[in-house]
Amino acid sequence: MDLLADIVRLLRPEILDWKTIESNRRWGMIVPPLDLPRFSLVTAGTCWYVPDVGTPLFMRQGDYLLLTQGHRYRVVSDMDVVRDLDDLSTRSQTEDPQGYVRWQGEPLAETTRLVGGYFQVAPEQAALTSALLPELVHVRFGDEDAGQLHPLIGLIANEAGCALPGHNLVMGRLIELMLVEILRHPMQRMATEQKGWLGGLSDPRIATALQAIHADIARQWTLETLSQHVGMSRSAFVQRFCEKVGVPPGAYVSSWRLAIAKDALLDSDRSVANIALAIGYLSDSAFSTAFKRAVGCSPRQFRDTQRNAPI
Repeated sequence: MDLLADIVRLLRPEILDWKTIESNRRWGMIVPPLDLPRFSLVTAGTCWYVPDVGTPLFMRQGDYLLLTQGHRYRVVSDMDVVRDLDDLSTRSQTEDPQGYVRWQGEPLAETTRLVGGYFQVAPEQAALTSALLPELVHVRFGDEDAGQLHPLIGLIANEAGCALPGHNLVMGRLIELMLVEILRHPMQRMATEQKGWLGGLSDPRIATALQAIHADIARQWTLETLSQHVGMSRSAFVQRFCEKVGVPPGAYVSSWRLAIAKDALLDSDRSVANIALAIGYLSDSAFSTAFKRAVGCSPRQFRDTQRNAPI
């Protein structure tokens, strides 16, 4: 079983909106909170990503930033602009209807261009997104492991500066492909300090355990069988799994089973008993109990509510 195909099929990432931002002046922008994953790709020049809480990041041409949490942040040409932006943010008339605050100053020799936007995943899998991905993924263009992304970044940069027929369609597809490529090639330096699915894939033994879980989710996995499968002691395996993935192995197995169940309930007419058996529950009552504890309603109620929800 292909882990990436599993993840992408269930999350179903879809670009909702994107824009190109270009400036040859000192500039800055406050991006308001948004409860959707967001991305930024620097296609020319340099800039700074400055969160409300956390460490600022210097971004060069070709750098890609993926934010899975909806916190407010700033993007600026230089760190001195932050003060000007914060002063402006106190004046409501400087905000556009979406809550952005923009500032522009004197000319610069360098032109900076960013492609940024946001996307959605399958609403029923929102919890899975936060469990699988870290809050922030920063891929540097110069990283050796990012080499396979260079042609795609070049295509996005070229398309962002053109106005040919089908421009919006092509850009949307390229941006979606970029997201898949980020998931496809978790960089060692990017992932080692991050918790989640990418963090797990950065460790060969934990990656082997994840592959085994995804390949046979119906198996009655235990700490004993998983630790033996990767050649580690139980205690060492649990410790490393928690460090890399952020949750214990049993919790990961349970969350993945429920994610598969949600997908089957919405996209098929299979019975609850059939779904329960396919994901490793010995009875539909045990499955229903676990599902209700995690989701707040029974599998049948979940199916009926989601299918009858207004579009």
